[in-house]
Amino acid sequence: MTQPELLDYLETEIRHLLEQLRSEISPLSDESLTYRPTQEQWTILECCAHLNIFAERYIQRIESAIHKAKARKWGKGASGVRYTFIAKWDINRANPKNGKKLRAKKGYDFYGEKLDRSALKITIIHLERLLRNVLAAREVDINRPKVGRGKSGFFSYTLGNTLEWLTLHNRRHAEQMLALKNTRL
Repeated sequence: MTQPELLDYLETEIRHLLEQLRSEISPLSDESLTYRPTQEQWTILECCAHLNIFAERYIQRIESAIHKAKARKWGKGASGVRYTFIAKWDINRANPKNGKKLRAKKGYDFYGEKLDRSALKITIIHLERLLRNVLAAREVDINRPKVGRGKSGFFSYTLGNTLEWLTLHNRRHAEQMLALKNTRL
């Protein structure tokens, strides 16, 4: 896949996620947003809080990587998207199509915490910001800038790998939210 093709895909995906959250999840009652069909499942708001912790960690790093790439004049890339082994593995894990259930690490699990509708609003704001970053990434070679991963940011992904991983992670949990909404109907 070329860099422009990946960015087109990510832009379309994020716009679709925003539309789904605004039209299908936002109108739900507070009771529906906190509904837990089984003891093991997260609520919609817990999914949002989980997404928000990742967005707060990565979006600032993404913005910094784009800014540095522009300053270094790493212009548009038309070549294929390069993947590191670990990035490819993480992207595959985040992809909802893989069908595997994953367990959130400590610090990323908000099970049982008292959350309100603001968690959903913040998720939407983060997705809008992610969309702006995907659009800004069109001006740089997404294979060159690095984005620190994890809490420390010591290890890194390329900008393109990070954008793809974060978008698929959002898709995975949006599908979880939509499934929760449908169990409530």
